[in-house]
Amino acid sequence: MKGRCKLLSNKKSLAKVVLMGLLTSTNVIWGGTAVHAEEPQQFLLDEMVVTASRIEQKEFDTQADVTVITRKDLEEKHYTDLGDALKDVPGVNLQNYGASGENYTSNRLYINGSPNIVVLIDGMRSNVNGSVSSVLSPSEFSNLDTVERIEVLKGSASTLYGSDAVGGVINIITRKDSKPGIKTSVSAIGGSYGKQTYRFMNRGNQDGFYWMASAQQNKMNDFKDGRGNKVIHGVDSKTYDIQLGKKFDENSEITFKYNKYKSDYERPANGGLKETIRQYGQKDNEKFSLQWNRNFNDNLSNTVSLYRNNNKLRDNHKDLSKIWLMDLSTLGFTNQITYKNKDNTLIAGFDFYQDRVNDYSSTSTTSSGTQTDKYTGKHLTNRAYFIQDNFKFAKNWNITPGVRYTSTSQFGSNTSKSITLGYNDGKSNIYTSYKEFFVSPNQYQLYSKYGGSGLKPSEGRTIEFGVNHNFTDDFIGTFNIYKTKADNMIAFGNDSKYHNISNETTYGWSVGLKKLFSDKFSTNVNYTNIRIPAVSASQNENRDGYLPKGEFNIGFDYTLEKFNTNLTTRGIINRPGRKVNEGKVPNNLKTFWLFDLALNYKADKNIKGFIKVNNLFDKFYTDQLYNMDPDGSWYSAPGRNFQIGMEYTF
Repeated sequence: MKGRCKLLSNKKSLAKVVLMGLLTSTNVIWGGTAVHAEEPQQFLLDEMVVTASRIEQKEFDTQADVTVITRKDLEEKHYTDLGDALKDVPGVNLQNYGASGENYTSNRLYINGSPNIVVLIDGMRSNVNGSVSSVLSPSEFSNLDTVERIEVLKGSASTLYGSDAVGGVINIITRKDSKPGIKTSVSAIGGSYGKQTYRFMNRGNQDGFYWMASAQQNKMNDFKDGRGNKVIHGVDSKTYDIQLGKKFDENSEITFKYNKYKSDYERPANGGLKETIRQYGQKDNEKFSLQWNRNFNDNLSNTVSLYRNNNKLRDNHKDLSKIWLMDLSTLGFTNQITYKNKDNTLIAGFDFYQDRVNDYSSTSTTSSGTQTDKYTGKHLTNRAYFIQDNFKFAKNWNITPGVRYTSTSQFGSNTSKSITLGYNDGKSNIYTSYKEFFVSPNQYQLYSKYGGSGLKPSEGRTIEFGVNHNFTDDFIGTFNIYKTKADNMIAFGNDSKYHNISNETTYGWSVGLKKLFSDKFSTNVNYTNIRIPAVSASQNENRDGYLPKGEFNIGFDYTLEKFNTNLTTRGIINRPGRKVNEGKVPNNLKTFWLFDLALNYKADKNIKGFIKVNNLFDKFYTDQLYNMDPDGSWYSAPGRNFQIGMEYTF
């Protein structure tokens, strides 16, 4: 009891320290001497993005709900991987297994309540179809030094990006040096639970030839959650990235990229705080891509992309009676032609990809004996033609119709249509849209022991309305509301098989404010709300309580000369978990707040360091909600933990 009182006292003291720090910062901002930041803040919503329309435009001008994680965000907030960064994006929900998220299955990832999303790297598809959850494991994108920005498009985008783009699109834009010169950087990070990260990067541009070579090693051991419980966990991963490019002239360039990710990880057998059985896994992934850009003249350009992704998993490989193997690959090709003049932007193209299961094997031992689920050589092919035309038909008014024709190897063809009407006078950007989508079953839903015969694709439509508004030059607000209706939803039936069992309607809205008080201090506040009616009386709303009904994302950024302070806050509102366990879940685990604090110091142009505290107030919680019962199979998230790092550039 004394220990618990002391812990509460420490938490209160820490809260006072943080509060006093914020008040002191505010006093400096409003009453201190005006000292300009070494690197001024970028104008709000002035970031250039490409995902919303497949062409470059300002974030404010996009007629869709887009959030950008900038290079500045990545450098100041020190995210450990892609999943860590996505948690700060309004409308995105990620459910990790433990700290790293390494597991035999992809972590559940939702945008606007939908698990059907498209993940891109430089505009090229990176979904891992054929795995258990068929999206990706964000923990595999752990070297964010190679990333320029991450664009998250929330809302249906099937006309431009095809099957799965129901909830939205995540586009990871990698760094590319456009200015002459050579830079090399080395960094080291240490922290709680044996955290060790080492990075090396060399990049440059000379005589039109540009390159980047990067390597990272990341380690972490068992951790403790917010109640001091020890949780089985381990990761030792290595990441290698190579980029080679040549700009032949102002109108033509070609880029080759290679990525290698290898990981040895440890996890609890079934989750749970009382779990003592360690299981071991390995991952070995590779990505190759080749991209050619050609500008024929000021109006006409062409982009050709060729890529291949390979994902290999050996989960629980030290116990042959319960081993899980996956060997998956995707081969893809995209050709996009863009025609642009003063009042018209026409985009057309061809998209091809083939998802292949080279080997899949799952072995489990129960009281009735050993069961093996195995299938090999299965593949699904997707071919599509798309066209979208944005044109201005009056002052400040534009309309964007689009259509995509998709032909699949097993489910015939489909035509998805979209249309967006927009008004933009420079102060207000207002848009409304209607978009259709088409989602084919994946290999796991078809061929695993849970596979369903006679599965049909899901189809549906999204209606959306949104506003970006400049109240003043340094104060911007955003609002978005949508309704998505999906038919023939694919889901688990009572017989533990996949079926087209129901239709589904999703209602959601979001509001956001960004304020730049000075070149030293800025803040943002976002709130998202979502409702998905329960499919039966035995389940909760919002996918049986997996998704919170509301979520706050709040950030504060303060820079003074060489110092920077960054505080991010996430509030989970009314997330009850599965109805079967709801009575066992305390209210303070259904609604709670999380805080991360980063302190950055730039000694000079070559040396910088940071200290970061994650889960500042040591909250006991979980991201993974299959069994949201602290006494059951509970995958705890880490409690309060620290990181300290330094980078040297020459």
